[in-house]
Amino acid sequence: MRKLLFLILLIPAGLFAQTTEFGYFSLAEVMDVLPEYRTAQDEYNLLLEHCDKEVVRNEEELTRVYVSFLDGQHSFPEPILRKRQKELQDMIDRSIVLREQMKDWLAQAHDSLFNPIIKKIDDAVERVCLRNNLAYAIDTDKAVYRFVNPNFGVDITNIVAQEVISPRFAEPESTEIVDTVLVPEQNATEPEGEATEGAEEQAETSATIEIVTEE
Repeated sequence: MRKLLFLILLIPAGLFAQTTEFGYFSLAEVMDVLPEYRTAQDEYNLLLEHCDKEVVRNEEELTRVYVSFLDGQHSFPEPILRKRQKELQDMIDRSIVLREQMKDWLAQAHDSLFNPIIKKIDDAVERVCLRNNLAYAIDTDKAVYRFVNPNFGVDITNIVAQEVISPRFAEPESTEIVDTVLVPEQNATEPEGEATEGAEEQAETSATIEIVTEE
């Protein structure tokens, strides 16, 4: 009968284990502490209200012209009917263009008002992470991660909010990122015989296991 060989490589589980800390925070909560955010929000709401009023006014005018056209279309002479049809179509086209223009305008206004605030917060997050040796920070508002383990993460919402209000621009001691691999340390004073013995034991732990089944 064929022999069934199963090769299992046994590697110590903790050989490459490393602990990494990260930060998580709420962008909305940080924004709420900034006076410039409230000012920007008020300005954007005014622009939004203005655009809504303009769209409503345009739709009301379009409705009025359309109703007038329906009421008189059977009594209009042919040249007048064609003229009114063209006017109505032009108004519909302008209404569509206006909506697209309003949409683009609001998007540009939003970026202009809020991007500088986002940049300010991002800079504060970077300083907090470097100062506290955190691997990365998660904005919990975006639901990128639906679970954050508080035993491994650090809630830095309040720290970031304080950093935005009172920035601390002191340079961190070191911003260099070094990738390291943890390996078992060998005692330099260990006798040669004992070191060889330990190596043999480790080799036995990582040995190949052969399972043979014969009929």
